[in-house]
Amino acid sequence: MMTQMEMAHIIEEAELRALVEETTELGLLAEDSYKNAAAAIVLPQATDSAHVAIDGERACAQAYRVIHQKSLDLLARRLASGDDLRRIVEVQQLASEFALISTAVKHLAVQALALGGMAEAHLRRVRSDAPTLLVQLVRQVYVELRGCVVACTARDKVLARRLVEEDAELERLFRLFKMALEREIARSPRNAAPLNRLMLVGVYLRDIGSRVVSACHTLLYAPPASDC
Repeated sequence: MMTQMEMAHIIEEAELRALVEETTELGLLAEDSYKNAAAAIVLPQATDSAHVAIDGERACAQAYRVIHQKSLDLLARRLASGDDLRRIVEVQQLASEFALISTAVKHLAVQALALGGMAEAHLRRVRSDAPTLLVQLVRQVYVELRGCVVACTARDKVLARRLVEEDAELERLFRLFKMALEREIARSPRNAAPLNRLMLVGVYLRDIGSRVVSACHTLLYAPPASDC
């Protein structure tokens, strides 16, 4: 016969596995929202994609609240072993990072709507390769975000470490983008409004990269992977 404690532990393990799966789904939802926001920034006439990204942030926020509450419930029972307790806290932290990413994605989508599909046109005033810089930024963030979802799902510390290193490229691209915009804003302050919006786009892209790095650090400092 199974004891009450053993039964409680089995139930808790099942709940933890479900929590991990919900966190993975949250990461995938944040990734999908990002793809829509990115399309709205770099492609003309992609207003619908921006609205989809904004709706996605609401779904991410709701999913995070559910995960957070379930995590607190598991922690409050104090039935888990030390490793399981660390795993619950890890999942809670990863879910928080995905929720923060989705918030930055929403801000990207809002700026995309304000730019009205004219990002490329505005950037061509700055310098000839400025639109390419923006595309490179968007692509680099996607590479990092996609890798983050995979690393968190598999608890892949090798991939997590590589993504932390990859963020240096995002920083390099952001600095180039920022300097180009600042020069043009200083040269023509009366026409700075759309360029300031593009500066915010760069900042939000960089913020997503920072959240990816934070999630990867959570994985790197976590104990070795178990069945959960």
